[in-house]
Amino acid sequence: MSETVKRRVREILLTFCMVTTGSVLVSAAYIKVFWPGDPQIKVGILWQIPVISFVCSLGNFLHPYREVSRRRAMLQKISHYLYINVVVLGGGYYFAWIEKGNMLMAMTMAFGIMVVFVVVSAVVWSWHKRETEHLNRKLQEYQAKKGD
Repeated sequence: MSETVKRRVREILLTFCMVTTGSVLVSAAYIKVFWPGDPQIKVGILWQIPVISFVCSLGNFLHPYREVSRRRAMLQKISHYLYINVVVLGGGYYFAWIEKGNMLMAMTMAFGIMVVFVVVSAVVWSWHKRETEHLNRKLQEYQAKKGD
């Protein structure tokens, strides 16, 4: 397996874990707000959240591993965000996490999506920055050795 494929798989697994964790935390708050008291949640949610998280993680393929213009990068980030909203809100309606016609529930879920998206994006960006700095350092060391 090439290094690029390994890096992509690692990134998708990292994203999946972070999205799943964020989704569980947001879901706990969401359930507490919309079904106070002692809600009887169904066991199905235990597979629904990981499925939705995995499909959201596949959105990482919208970002190429090559240099793109700032405008192109922004368009990719916006399309990734829209993709995640379609997946989560669509899944929310499909799995009946959102009652049809209840705009407050949909807007609250959209806010939760935004929070998880921002946190996961920041962590992935930080990871990429660290990886880039590491590669640049290795390249400088290699060039310094070659110059000797």
